[in-house]
Formats: sequence, C-alpha cells, structure tokens
Amino acid sequence: MIIKKINNQQLPEFIIIGGGPAGITTAIQLGRKNKSVLLIEAGDTEFDEEIQSYYKGKVTGDRYYPLDVTRLRYLGGSSNHWGGNCAPLDKSDLDQWPINYEELKNFEKETKDILEIKNDFIKYDKSIFDSFRLSSIEDGYINFREKYFDEIKNSKNISLLLKTSVLYLEPNTESNKVIYIHINSQNKFEKINLNKNSKVLIACGGIENSRLLLWSKEMAKNKFLKGLPIGKYWMEHPSGEIGHLIGEKEKVEKVFKKKNYFLVPSENFLKSEKINNIRFSVQFWEKTDQENYKHFIKDLICLAPMYGKKIVESLSNQVVHCVSAIKFSIEQKPNVDNSINLSKNEFDKYKIPQVNLKWKIKEDVFRTLKTGLERLGEESIEKDIGRVGIDKYVYEQTFKNSDDIFANHHHMGGTIMSNKENVGVVDENLKVKNISNLYVIGSSVFPTGGHFNPTFTIVQLSLRLVRHLTT
Repeated sequence: MIIKKINNQQLPEFIIIGGGPAGITTAIQLGRKNKSVLLIEAGDTEFDEEIQSYYKGKVTGDRYYPLDVTRLRYLGGSSNHWGGNCAPLDKSDLDQWPINYEELKNFEKETKDILEIKNDFIKYDKSIFDSFRLSSIEDGYINFREKYFDEIKNSKNISLLLKTSVLYLEPNTESNKVIYIHINSQNKFEKINLNKNSKVLIACGGIENSRLLLWSKEMAKNKFLKGLPIGKYWMEHPSGEIGHLIGEKEKVEKVFKKKNYFLVPSENFLKSEKINNIRFSVQFWEKTDQENYKHFIKDLICLAPMYGKKIVESLSNQVVHCVSAIKFSIEQKPNVDNSINLSKNEFDKYKIPQVNLKWKIKEDVFRTLKTGLERLGEESIEKDIGRVGIDKYVYEQTFKNSDDIFANHHHMGGTIMSNKENVGVVDENLKVKNISNLYVIGSSVFPTGGHFNPTFTIVQLSLRLVRHLTT
C-alpha cells in the first residue's frame, strides 16, 4: 500500500531505505513471506529534476560521469536506465568474499526468474584461443518499478512512503543499535521511532549507502559506526574501446560464436599472470569509408608487412576484411584511495554534505590490459584470425589524454563485506558490524567486483539476506 505518513505506533518489523533493485527485491520477498515492511523512497514514481539534484557531488581523479547523472533518485532506481545485461560473477571473483560461489549459486534460478532470463549462462566455454574462454551475458532487462509497483500498491504487508529523504540514523546511548530514523517527508521534518524488534536495511545504492552512514556517524555524539572503513575501497568497471582487430570478418565472427559471447581469460591465464578478470568483445565498423580503409591498411603494412600485403591482394578477390573495435570491461582491484567522502563546503537542500568521490584507474588495470591484449594479438596471429592494434593509453598507463570516460555506471564497494577485523563494514550476513539491527544491501557490499554487471549479484544477495532474516 502507498502511505502518506508514518504511524510510529504500528511500525513494521523491517524498514528498507531505498527503492531500487536491491530494496524492491528485498521488500517484495519479505512481503510474500508475510513480513511487515516499510519501504522508504526518496523520489517519486517518476523523474523529478529537483529531487534528482540531491545527487550532485564532485569527482576527483580520473574523468567520470556527473554524480547526478550516473544514478537516479526515484522508484526503481538504476533499473530505470540500465541496459539489462546480466551475468553471475565467476568463481574466482569470490576468492576474497566471506561467502562462497556455491552459496550464491543457490539463488541463481530464482534471480533468473526475477530478471526474466530464459537462457542458461555460458561459463568458460572452449574458444579458438588457448588463453581465452567464452562466457555469455544474457538480457535481463526489467524495470523494477514497472514490474512490482502494482504488487507493492496492493500489498497488505508492504507500506511504500514516497518523496521521503532519510537524513541520518540515530543510535542508542550504547551506540550498538539504531533507535531513530530522521527523515524529511513531503517537506516536513520527522523522526521515526523504532521499536525493539525493528530492523533497518539500507538499500540506497553504491554511492548513497556510504553517504548515509558517513553522515550518521558524524551526527552521532558517541562511538556509533566509528572505526569502520565506510566509503573505502570504492570500485567501478573501467570499460570502453581499447584497440582494433583487422581480419576476415567470417573468421572474427566465428571466434565469438554469438553476439552475447565474450572472450575472458582462462583460469590458468588468470592465475599464472596474476591479472584482473576482464572480458573482450569486438564491434564491427561496417561503414568504414574508403579513405579510412586506406589509413588502416597503411598502418597495418607498417606493423605487419606480410599480413598487410595479404589484405591488399585479397581486396580484388572480394574477401571481406573488417576493422573492428576491441571493447573491454575489467575488474578494478579494491584500493583504499578510491573512496566516497563527505564534502566540507557543498551541501544539499537539507544541509547534508554532498559526496566527494575519489576515483582513479590504477596500474593493475593497465597491466591487465597490456597482458591480455598482447596475448590476444599473439594468438590471433597463431590462429590466422587477424592482427590486433593496441591503443597508446595502455602503454601510457593513463586515460587522461582521451576525451572518453572509461567507466560503466557500476558503483561498487564503500561498505564492503568481510569477517576480518578492521576490513569490512558489514559481515557475511550484511549486518553492519557492532550494530544489532542495521543491514546494508546492494553492490556497495561487494569486496571485489569482477567484470560482469552487478545487478544479477545484487538480486542474489538480496534473496540470501531475506532467507537469513526469515529463518
């Protein structure tokens, strides 16, 4: 049901802050299990420019998207503008997680049902290359707002409070439990009084989760949230075009088999070279004009005389050669310097500090690109597929001379999961350490990010949390 105000006398057992994929999935599953839920969403059911402006912030480091563009502040969250690409993380991606691959895989079928994915995922299928395998991404495009709004509206167990910003959380005097949630609802400041059994679940997104916790820590007059690495180890998936492949189109197409297949490092290549997980694909430049072909062939003849000669001679026999862009998406290793911080001089309408995101693509990314592309080039020659050209940024180890943004709108880390002392913000069950009734959901809990889009794993973790909270 949709409500206009809070009834502190009949407060539900679960209060979920944020109505994106994580928050909606969790609310729906708890509601279906006959649990009472309050879902608080800062935005409305449609985009509102003023509400969206609360996401403004500053980025220092590498070029990145404006923070009020890379995320959305209304019901459905990122699912209102995502591309729908889905895949579970690889087994090796979870090496630093406190939960194992099989535990997450238990929720794969249910997650596929939620995201309406029909096909099975391909993992490490044999490819023509020795050092690379094939993995697939499937289309799971659903808009969580559109899919679940009617169920939420008609639910007896879920109460939806729209246009309500959570300002900060207030703890008890022992600083081990949240007892109040300070909000602004419909332009009115209020305080939600939690009962002794209330559990608070933060699902505001991969940037805002950290912001809310950081501000709550600053507002507290005791040890609440002190000592936790909130905002640290923030990650993205650096991505973009990083080179080109010249070869016979038919041969190149056979490498990938299908359009949704990608080349990924074999497990042996990944471990022996100690590189980040990464995926490569190609995009054909079908309409390259004659002058551009001359340019590429000239460069190719300089770099690979015999192969360039072969292409020139084959043009008269109408063998179709292609120039294709090599695209990548890569894991970014967690680094404490990449972090979400609170601004000292920029504030939103409610006097809450805006975010200052520090983000830089480090050496591990460029070393992986160099190692991966050079190996791809070597094996493309061995298998007579074509020739690989690598962009200068790989060797310069910086994208600062490019006008492009090498990122993916994938916000991970900041409240990472770990059972190790002084490392994580949440434990394996996503409970904030030392706080008895506070949990965090979403990609901000990822200790590492792999290279696949995070939504599939977000839904898996949400389902796992529901099981933990209800058993």
